[in-house]
Amino acid sequence: MKKIFRIARLELSIMFYSPVAWLVLVIFIAQTGIIFADLLYSQETNQQLGRPLSVLSKVLFAGEHGILAKIQENLYLYIPLLTMGLFSRETSSGSIKLLQSSPVTVPQMVLGKFLSIAIYGLLLSLVLLSFVLVGNHAIENLDIPFVLGGILGIYLLICTYASIGLFMSSLTSYQVVSAISTLAVLAFLSFIGNIGQSHDFVRDITYWLSISGRTDNLVNGLISSKDIVYFLMVMGMFLILTVLKLQDERKSKKRSLRIARYVLAILIPVTIGYVSSLPSINGYYDTTRFKDRTLTEYSQKIIDRLKAPLKITSYVNIVHYSASKGAPKNRIKDLNHFEKYRRFKPDLEMEYITYYDTLVRYNDTTTTLLEKAKKAASAHKFDFDDLLTPEEIKQKIDLIPENNRLVRFIQYKDKTTPLRMFDDIWAYPNESEITAALKRIIDKPSYIGFVQGRNERSIHKMEDGGYEIIINGTNTRGSLINQGFQPIDILLEENKKIPDSLDALVLADPKQVYTVDEEKILLDYVDQGGNLLIAAEPGTNDNLDGILSKLGISFQHGTLLQESEDYSLDLIQGVFTPEAQNHGFKFYSEAIVSFPTAMGIQIADSSDFRATPIMTTNEEVAWNRTGPFDLETQRIFFDPQVDKRAAMPLAVTLERKVGKKNQKIMVVGDADFLSNAEMARNNLNTVNSSFAMRIFRWLNDGKYPVNTSRPRAIDTVIKVSRSEIVALKVGYALVLPLIVGAIGAGLLMIRKRK
Repeated sequence: MKKIFRIARLELSIMFYSPVAWLVLVIFIAQTGIIFADLLYSQETNQQLGRPLSVLSKVLFAGEHGILAKIQENLYLYIPLLTMGLFSRETSSGSIKLLQSSPVTVPQMVLGKFLSIAIYGLLLSLVLLSFVLVGNHAIENLDIPFVLGGILGIYLLICTYASIGLFMSSLTSYQVVSAISTLAVLAFLSFIGNIGQSHDFVRDITYWLSISGRTDNLVNGLISSKDIVYFLMVMGMFLILTVLKLQDERKSKKRSLRIARYVLAILIPVTIGYVSSLPSINGYYDTTRFKDRTLTEYSQKIIDRLKAPLKITSYVNIVHYSASKGAPKNRIKDLNHFEKYRRFKPDLEMEYITYYDTLVRYNDTTTTLLEKAKKAASAHKFDFDDLLTPEEIKQKIDLIPENNRLVRFIQYKDKTTPLRMFDDIWAYPNESEITAALKRIIDKPSYIGFVQGRNERSIHKMEDGGYEIIINGTNTRGSLINQGFQPIDILLEENKKIPDSLDALVLADPKQVYTVDEEKILLDYVDQGGNLLIAAEPGTNDNLDGILSKLGISFQHGTLLQESEDYSLDLIQGVFTPEAQNHGFKFYSEAIVSFPTAMGIQIADSSDFRATPIMTTNEEVAWNRTGPFDLETQRIFFDPQVDKRAAMPLAVTLERKVGKKNQKIMVVGDADFLSNAEMARNNLNTVNSSFAMRIFRWLNDGKYPVNTSRPRAIDTVIKVSRSEIVALKVGYALVLPLIVGAIGAGLLMIRKRK
């Protein structure tokens, strides 16, 4: 070991007696300092403007624009400049022969030179560590372990690049050629991950070999054994190749033996690395404060209940625009979205079935469908011969309810449930959707009945007044069916009863009065303690009088209006009462729910229910208008002689004990707040969708949607002023580089004089 350290010390002295090492250090300090100061400055500007700040530890150090992410992108430019002369200089000057004839062994020589670059890498890491000290001073509650994990990733990347540069330097006597060759190898290792994507085994090998984005997990808070082993194996592989190269120069060997040694030097590390990346033996450590890169405890408990193997089958229709997500070139990325679950369920099996079939909305002919399929297969790199035809896929599964688009089915024992992709910017299901699907497959979904038969709101229609988006929207993330619920139609018939399996029943704006027998079925359901949501519209609210009187509730006559310069007067912007959060309806202080053509609710004192208004009108701008009116032809305004402003209840919860059950009923003075039109509203910032989901969570006692929430971030405040940030930038961009440059110049001048 002493010889290794002596070689490393000698190499470091040579390195620092040349301008390259100093120049790299100066540029590194200036570049990182400017990046960090600019990021901090932009966040401080947002803070001054009153904009909420995100997790600053991640924003400043990780993500796409953080300082560690930027260094990861640019690091390949620095290391070849440092490694290009390690052996090229020795070869061109002839001193390599002296080294080979000295008592120093080739492995000692290689390890000594590699150690010198590793020590220089520590120097670069110290620069990054200085930002931890600065960040701890500038940011309230900086997540230090998270940042240190990212710096570890950068250091491992430096050492890996150094081992590659060391090997390339041993191949040539020209330093420039060595640097360019190192860049070429790094480019190859970044590109190799795109090779063989159509073949599972080849794809796994080339993905493991790829260095592209390898530090992303470490920089973003997840240390995994497969990534650590990757860096160690790649380092070891190139160091061994360097040793073999130099040994072959010292002592001649048979060509076949030399080839065998090189092959083994490559195959052994690759094999070890590939085996170490298998889910069953992969280990993880989450460096984030609240374990953001790990499943929540609730999800882990659901996974623990899965004792049998779990299988997820993805059905990919190549003529649908979602096919790119299931294409071979995207397969690794697709699989990585389930990596959190694979950590706790290593036997999770992923299967892909590709097919082509008519898109429900287009009604393609057989000829045009075949042409589209062939073009799509070529574009997405599918093997057309492996695709199932429309007839073959229909024999396997009916995907018409899923609109013949990419969908997954989770299979556990003899049960299956769909797991869908969504039409939003994230597309993939998140933890809440995946865990909800797993829970409903091992327990049961939450059954919500929607009474039909009297022209109530439909959960199967996309018309403005329908409820399909929030209830039955297959590709809407926030719809009930994707959050663990199972909506079903309930047809009231004579001598029938509401199924006991329901968690709640919905009466949404019946246009006709229920018959005596139908009303009795509904009243029996209420008497037995069934949970209920009632929503009605002005003009049809009388159809519910028989049921509402049982609850001690009635609707006000007339229509609520609200003064507004931007919106129709009958668009009520409801606000939450202080009591709402006690029922699970906690929103930010200015949250509103839109209620088109709503009416107020009156509460009687004679009911045995405990009534609580959770939403009311804004008493400063809203009033109730009785009598007929037409907003399109009449100019309506508040008349203090006739009208009276008040905070009128819009949504009321009713609770009582029925046996051992706590019965829950909600009455809402509007049926449009759940409509497709309100779910798609983009001219007013509302929380209708979240409010709807919390209504059903309240009704089913919190069984769904599953709770995968995490604690709020605490590193969201910048403690330093703008002037301090400017001073920081000047220090890193100018003062420190000048000091380091002056030290380097002084040493170079002293050496030159000697």
